[in-house]
Amino acid sequence: MNSAVKLALAGAMSIAPATGAALAQATTPMVDSTTTGSTTMTEGLTIVQMSSLNDESTREKFTKIERLSKSETAMAEAQAELQNDPTLVAALDAKNVQLTNVVLVETAANGGKVVYIK
Repeated sequence: MNSAVKLALAGAMSIAPATGAALAQATTPMVDSTTTGSTTMTEGLTIVQMSSLNDESTREKFTKIERLSKSETAMAEAQAELQNDPTLVAALDAKNVQLTNVVLVETAANGGKVVYIK
């Protein structure tokens, strides 16, 4: 019994360094500055054109954004949020986004911003 425990412990210790190396590789940050369809992603900012959401898998989000784009109150809230974040305004200007086209600004789980435009 004692040798079985030693064998199991030796096996576990021999595997540990290999999984630690894989974990270290998986945690390196990825920077994405690509354009996919109507979505532009840069570090901390994703710009989504409303029209790119008009398909079966994203129809619910499209309907929500479309409703907001027709609401003066919602548009005013989006503009107010932009005015409170000069860094976001500068990033949108750098991407040639007209600020009057911003419908919704959301904060992503990673702290970045997702900006929906019409």
